[in-house]
Amino acid sequence: MATVELEVERVLQLILPRIKSHISAPPSIFEKGSYQRPFKLAVTGLQGSGKSTWSAGIVDAINKTGLKAKTLSLDDLYLPHEGLVAVRESNPGNRLVRTRGQPGTHDLELAKWFFEQFDQPTTGEKLFPIFDKSKFGGEGDRLPKSEWHSSEPREVVDVLVFEGWCMGFQAVSEIALRTAWEEARTVVAASTDDADIKLPIRTIANHELEHLNFINQRLGEYNDMFMGPQHWDYLVHLDTDDLRNVYAWRLEQEAWLWKLKGTGMSDEAVIEFIKGYMPAYELYLGNLRQGFFQALGERKTNCQLSMKLDSARRIVEIREF
Repeated sequence: MATVELEVERVLQLILPRIKSHISAPPSIFEKGSYQRPFKLAVTGLQGSGKSTWSAGIVDAINKTGLKAKTLSLDDLYLPHEGLVAVRESNPGNRLVRTRGQPGTHDLELAKWFFEQFDQPTTGEKLFPIFDKSKFGGEGDRLPKSEWHSSEPREVVDVLVFEGWCMGFQAVSEIALRTAWEEARTVVAASTDDADIKLPIRTIANHELEHLNFINQRLGEYNDMFMGPQHWDYLVHLDTDDLRNVYAWRLEQEAWLWKLKGTGMSDEAVIEFIKGYMPAYELYLGNLRQGFFQALGERKTNCQLSMKLDSARRIVEIREF
């Protein structure tokens, strides 16, 4: 059994009692009368940390217990191609939305519709959107509904696993955003660290405050509609103690893609790609590390599992809180 599979089994032993407790709880505690919605498990992680592999592994491990789990990626909720183009063209100069990825490039109506499927006492099949990243020269487009995945008719989904790079991030106040931006500008101006130039982990100073605020506001909308702690039962977080590992992980992935398909991004392109995600890590990782569910108080304790990875993606620390 591969290392990740072994680690998934180890982690699942911590989560499984909560899943079983949710499933066996009296139906009367749920808002929809006698209908018990699935246990909602979120997986978040840095670029290249292996969150997709972990999500697939968790689903497979849960299914082996006799329960039924399904998964969806945040990536499959992107706007269709024309919508991505519209966001880019309506925000000229904002480098954060030149390509898909950031809050503001996903379809909130699609997200609402998708999750509402599991909040209703219906027995029909559940549809899972698919976004094809190869369309339009790599810009991507949503596949037609006829090509989406679906559950079996009358199939009961016990666990819904949702993974995404910014899952778990929560918008900050405008004051906190401005303060972080101003402090970052001071630090970057004074820095002489060569690593900060080649593989920067302090990048928000490179963006206009209004552009960062656009992303922050969109993230707030995501939190309200489907990504905030009030919508989830448990969160698994893949973290690291050195953000520069993200560059190494993503470069490694791209090297493997070149070996497998003979195509991919250059090292320079990968580094520029990762730079686009660093502002969010700077702004939101701190609060996530303190606890995704902390705002909900005592009724949501021991619902977050954070795993710290070293440069080889080995787990060096596990913390449940």
